[in-house]
Amino acid sequence: MGRGNSMEEVTVKNAMQVNRPEMGDMVPVGLFRLVRLVAFEEVLGEGASGLAFQAGEQLGKSLGLKSIEDLVKTCEDLKIGIVKVSTIDEKNIHVDVHECVTCSGLTPVGRPLCFFEGGMIKGAASTILNRKVEVKEVTCIGGLGDETCGFNIHIL
Repeated sequence: MGRGNSMEEVTVKNAMQVNRPEMGDMVPVGLFRLVRLVAFEEVLGEGASGLAFQAGEQLGKSLGLKSIEDLVKTCEDLKIGIVKVSTIDEKNIHVDVHECVTCSGLTPVGRPLCFFEGGMIKGAASTILNRKVEVKEVTCIGGLGDETCGFNIHIL
């Protein structure tokens, strides 16, 4: 497409097309954290968390996942973390993210940090289950000093 005035949405498919013959398709976790945890918070203040959650939710919906297993695999393929589902019943699912891209290794800062991941889980879960869900981060590695970033998914 040329440089006309037409503005098209960048789709998931398009965003995943990477052409970096020498640099490759991976970027350092540090760069992601500098953008997500430092730059966004400096520009948006407390609103950064809400924006990260909404962005994650929209992404989770747009991935077109069909099962919780697909969500687990996608998180691992995208290097978001190692995801384990420890509880799943009619009303609740609990997901633990080990080696979380956003916060694993940080010195705890006294608050949860993984709003993007929580939003993505919400968007994907609501699509997979075809139901409304609420998601809350209840443990956080770099935010609170926990062993995992844990998310409770309540199915409405």
